[in-house]
Amino acid sequence: MADAYSSLQSSTSSLKSSLQETPPGNPNFVNLDDKYRCVVCTGVVREAVQTPCGHRACEQCISQLLQGNPKRIKCPAGEDSCSFLELSEIHRDSGARREVRLLLVFCTFKIEGCEKVLQWRDLQDHEVVCVFRPIKCKFSSEGCDVIIIKKEIDTHQKNCPYRPEACTYCMQKIQHHFIQEHKEKICPQYIIPCPYNCGTDPAPRFLMQQHISSECPRRPLKCKYHSIGCEFTGSKDEIDRHIQTGTDRHLELSVIQNTESGLDGLRVREMMQEMEGKIIDLQHSITSNSKLFEDLKEGVDTMKKAMKDVKLKVVAQTERLITVERKIENLADKEAQDKLSRDMLMMKATQNTIGERVTQLERAGPIGGSYGTNEMSSESIQQHERQLGLMDLRLAELDLRFQVLETASYNGILMWKIRDYKRRKEDAKSGRTISLYSQPFYTGRFGYKMCARVYLNGDGVGKGTHLSLFFVVQRGEYDALLPWPFKQKVTLMLLDQDNGTRHLADSFRPDVSSSSFKRPTTEMNVASGCPLFVSHSVLETPTFLRDDTIFIKVMVDIEGLKQH
Repeated sequence: MADAYSSLQSSTSSLKSSLQETPPGNPNFVNLDDKYRCVVCTGVVREAVQTPCGHRACEQCISQLLQGNPKRIKCPAGEDSCSFLELSEIHRDSGARREVRLLLVFCTFKIEGCEKVLQWRDLQDHEVVCVFRPIKCKFSSEGCDVIIIKKEIDTHQKNCPYRPEACTYCMQKIQHHFIQEHKEKICPQYIIPCPYNCGTDPAPRFLMQQHISSECPRRPLKCKYHSIGCEFTGSKDEIDRHIQTGTDRHLELSVIQNTESGLDGLRVREMMQEMEGKIIDLQHSITSNSKLFEDLKEGVDTMKKAMKDVKLKVVAQTERLITVERKIENLADKEAQDKLSRDMLMMKATQNTIGERVTQLERAGPIGGSYGTNEMSSESIQQHERQLGLMDLRLAELDLRFQVLETASYNGILMWKIRDYKRRKEDAKSGRTISLYSQPFYTGRFGYKMCARVYLNGDGVGKGTHLSLFFVVQRGEYDALLPWPFKQKVTLMLLDQDNGTRHLADSFRPDVSSSSFKRPTTEMNVASGCPLFVSHSVLETPTFLRDDTIFIKVMVDIEGLKQH
C-alpha cells in the first residue's frame, strides 16, 4: 500500500506543474452542486480524485482514509454500486478540478456590501482590489483602531482624530485631538496674559514665564520668616505690611522653634549616652572574640588534616568510577550488568558516607568571630564540595547509560512511549524542538542499530497537519559483520489505547539504492518513512491520545538474518 501511495504522490506532483491547484479558502458558493462535493468530508472537492465507482473526493481526504488501514475500505458514498478502494485504482480527476475552479462564488466581502459574483479562480485577485475590503487606518500606529472599507478610508483619514497636525504657533506636529490642549498648556509660542494681572501685555508663554520668575511686581512671595513656620505669601507690598503687623506672631514662632531645638538637644544627649554603653559592650565583645580567634586557629589546623583524608578518599572513589565506566563499555550480558549495578550502589553508599563526614567536619569547625582563617577553611570545604559534585555528575551519567541499556531491545521491536504530547507539540510549532529521537534498538545482540524519529507537528508535506514518523539506521559497533545495504521489512505503528484493535500501521521495504539504507559513515543515516503518517485530527482522539501520551511501535523483520 505504501508503494502505491508513493506512486500516486509522484504522479500528482508531476501533473501539478501543468494544471493549477484548487483555489484557497472557503468561499460562499452561489450554488454548489452535489457532484462537486467530496464523498469523505462532504465539502467542496479539493484537488479532485475519482474512485473506481465514479465518485469524487479530495486527494488529502482519500489519502488519510486509506493510509494506515490494514483492511480494504468501501467507498464512503454508500451506494450499491460502490466498490472497495485501492490507492492504485484512484486517479486524478482533471476535469473536475478545472470545473471546480470555474464555480461561481460571492465576494468574500459581501457582508460589507460587495455584490460581485465571479468564478472561484478569480476570487483571490478580486479581494485585493475590492473597494469593500476592510482595511486599517494608516494612523493605527498612532492609536487609531478604526477598521473601515477601502472606498471610505480616504474620507476617514482626512478627519481622523489621530492625524498629525502642525501647531499654528510653534509648528510642532501634534495629533489633532490633542492640538487644543497643547496650545493651552504646553506650546512655548502660544500668547498668554500674566496670571497675576500686573498690567503687562500678553506675550508668548516662554517670555511670560521669564517675566513671572524675575520681574512681575505682583508675583506671590514668601515671608522671610518662612523657615520658622510662617506660611504667609503675597506681593512685595503685602509682605512689607505683613512684617510690620506680624511681629508678635513671628516672635511666638521663634520661641516655639527654640523650644523644639532644646528638646532635640536633649534627645541627642540621650542617644550619645546610649551609644557610649554600646561602645563598652563592643569592647567586651572584642576581648571575647580574641580568645575565640585563638581557638579557631587550632580548629582550622585539625580540619586541614581531616580534609586531606577526604581528598584521598575522593581520588580513590574517582578511580573506582573510571573502572566501572570501562566495564560498562565492555558490557556483554545480564550478569555483568547486575555486578556493575551492585558496584554502583556501593559507590553511592561510599559517597553518602563521605558527604556525612564532610558535614560532621563542617559542624565541628568554629562558628562566627573571625574572618581571615575562617575564609581558608571555607575555601577548602568549597573545593571538596566541587569534587563531590563532579562525582555526582559521573554517577548521573552512569545511571543514564544503565537506563539506555535496560530499555534497549534486541529483537527488532521498539516500543516508544511519548509523554507530554501537547507541550512537545507546542515546542515543535515554535521551533524549540522540531523532532524527537527514540532510544536505540537492535535486530540482535550483535545486529543492526536503529531508532525512530518523530515530528509531532509534521515535516515536509505533512507540516502543520500530520504527525510524521521516520525510521533511522544508526552506526553500530558490529556493522562490519552485517550485510549491506539494509533490506529488512519495516512496520511503523501508532497504537490504539482504547480496545487495542485499531492500530494505525504502514510497512515498507527499503530502497536498496537509497543512501538511507547503506552502511552508515556518520552517527546515523538520513531518515526514511512517512511525512503523512497520521493526521492530527485522527491522532488527537481518545483512541490514540490518552493521559497526554501516545505509543509508537516499530517492528523490523529479522527473519533470515544471521545472528553472530
